[in-house]
Amino acid sequence: MRLPVKYLNAYRNVKGRLDLMRFLFRWDSDYRKDLVITLLAFVLLGYSIYDLDDWMDFVAMSIEAAIIMIQLGTELSILPRDYRPSYGGVRYTVQTSTHIAYEELSFLMSGVYPPVVEEMLGFHYPMAIVGMSRESPLVSPSFDDTFMLKHKIVYREDVRERRYIRSRHQIRYIAIRVADKLQHTTNGVKLALQGTADGLLSGWPVALRKTYYFDALLTLEAFRSRILRNNIDGQKEVYTDLTTYFPVYKETINGQEAVRFTADFHEKVSGHIGITSILVTENRRVAMLFQGSTKAIGARTVSLGGSGSLDYGDMQRAQYPEDLRELLAAGMAREVAEETGFPDSVVEIKDNTLITGFFRWVDRCGKPEFVGLTRPDKIDFAKNKSIDGDEVIGFEEIPVTINTLEDFIDVFKYIRDKDINVSLSSLMALYRLVVVARYSRSGNMTETQRKVYDRISAFLFDGVPITPADGE
Repeated sequence: MRLPVKYLNAYRNVKGRLDLMRFLFRWDSDYRKDLVITLLAFVLLGYSIYDLDDWMDFVAMSIEAAIIMIQLGTELSILPRDYRPSYGGVRYTVQTSTHIAYEELSFLMSGVYPPVVEEMLGFHYPMAIVGMSRESPLVSPSFDDTFMLKHKIVYREDVRERRYIRSRHQIRYIAIRVADKLQHTTNGVKLALQGTADGLLSGWPVALRKTYYFDALLTLEAFRSRILRNNIDGQKEVYTDLTTYFPVYKETINGQEAVRFTADFHEKVSGHIGITSILVTENRRVAMLFQGSTKAIGARTVSLGGSGSLDYGDMQRAQYPEDLRELLAAGMAREVAEETGFPDSVVEIKDNTLITGFFRWVDRCGKPEFVGLTRPDKIDFAKNKSIDGDEVIGFEEIPVTINTLEDFIDVFKYIRDKDINVSLSSLMALYRLVVVARYSRSGNMTETQRKVYDRISAFLFDGVPITPADGE
């Protein structure tokens, strides 16, 4: 029996703080010192109470209690003062930014250029989504076509340990996020993509590495944010701007100053893999899953299917497949099953999920995101509407029947015209299908484009099993 959401959130809140304690104990020597002193003071206080027999014990208890109060402060927190969301009457908060501070200049995140090697692969900002999202992607349709048609994309695990802390302000950021909000802030174990997109097509094993959700907070989320605090007048002011750590460098492009991702940006951030699939229901309509307010990323947005990140445990659950796309499909199936309330149907959903593309999430330091498409097969998603009631609080369908790939263009127009707040990852998963649908309207499809169009169409409408593509 599933626990009520309020109890799940309480559990996550407590576990998140315990995870934060372990995290800080590992990386911060000052925190280790403060924690040890506090624990020793509690032990001594307990012993003094146990051995209470004369007035000297009262003196010892007073001293020990004073040490504890000094350590905990009026906030009753074991976090160091530098990290507390509130200290000495000053409250610290975090705010995401749409700009990157670079030296004395400021650049829009939507204007960030891809690393050179990915620009050569055709990655760019798609103008078709302008005005539909506050955040920015980098995508390449030609790359996606080749990626879909490769026979096999093998992978390996990179076991090197990485340290992402460059500033104590990063730790203050993560402490504020974990200690000051009732959200999903436990330190889950994730899989990250090591390297740039060209590695997915090279024929060599793609390097994946273990990473943690807190690593994402330290980098992907922290580097897009500013820390604010209340001044003497109670007004908010910028305490520190962490966007200065965004992994870009300045370059003159077309006669104007701009910023571009560094060649090794993936080494400076956690880069855990995002996965999102478009869910087509048994009514041949695209599902809309309304995200709850407790979701750490994408709260109060609409997802068009399963959306989340690739867990380290997905490799084992998928029985260590040889093709990376099988692993991605397994992760997408898990997300769809969890969010639609079909936890026992992961294997069936995985067999009916097709990986269709890849993009970079610029605002989250170029986070790698894979997109796909899930067909209903024998599962009545719309009939049951078995939302999990936790991350997903509502289920609807977009009133456009999908009879051909071209109908995804009408779905895209519906979202734009109704100004639906769709998450960027879902928007890009849909955009990929729109791009493929437009191949047939161009009147001059290449052989590669025809293969991609036919493959997606056969998968969705003819129930063709997923088999290795006819590429290399």
